[in-house]
Amino acid sequence: MSAEPVPSVEEFRHVSPLRRAWVLFWAYVRITSLVIGGGYAIIAAAQDEFVRRRKWLTEDDVLEMITITQTVPGILATNSAIYVGWRIGGYAGAFAAMIGSILPSLVIIILIAAGISSIQSTIDTPAVQGAFKGIIGCIVGMVIVTALKMRRKAVVNPFGWIVACGCFLGLTVFKVGPAWLIVCSIAAGLAKVAVDRIVARGRAKQEAER
Repeated sequence: MSAEPVPSVEEFRHVSPLRRAWVLFWAYVRITSLVIGGGYAIIAAAQDEFVRRRKWLTEDDVLEMITITQTVPGILATNSAIYVGWRIGGYAGAFAAMIGSILPSLVIIILIAAGISSIQSTIDTPAVQGAFKGIIGCIVGMVIVTALKMRRKAVVNPFGWIVACGCFLGLTVFKVGPAWLIVCSIAAGLAKVAVDRIVARGRAKQEAER
């Protein structure tokens, strides 16, 4: 049996707002119910769902999403869901995607909290601890793949490499907080734009004088 055809993003935007909201809600319920590993793992799953399978977003959209959601307060997975929902379905889509990203985790956490005392001995068994270690390894791999995909789009010139390496050293060697690294990176980007404009004006002036 052939799979149901996926409508293009233009076709999807012409369906009713309620239908768009339901599709986005259910997509994020499935993603957050099945994906383990937090924000970056969910972003990788959302990228596969909305970029590769449905083709409703592009790799540039995902890069923009990560940039924006990393610079605002809040949970990365929820922020990214709001962004995706808004880009695809407007305000109703943003709300539906947000609820879809929160609901499964909320239900699971409540169930775990209610029964943690009775399952603690099971969690401490070697088999379960081994499963957790395997999950952690999988999560690391998914985060690395997401980072490599971002690198192809974001780090394309010497300036990008300088900022990326500087932030890496700041986190690993000098233990600088992520917020300060983001602020410094924004300042570096603004400074580069200003320098590029000054250089361009100087070249234009030289060309005019010739």
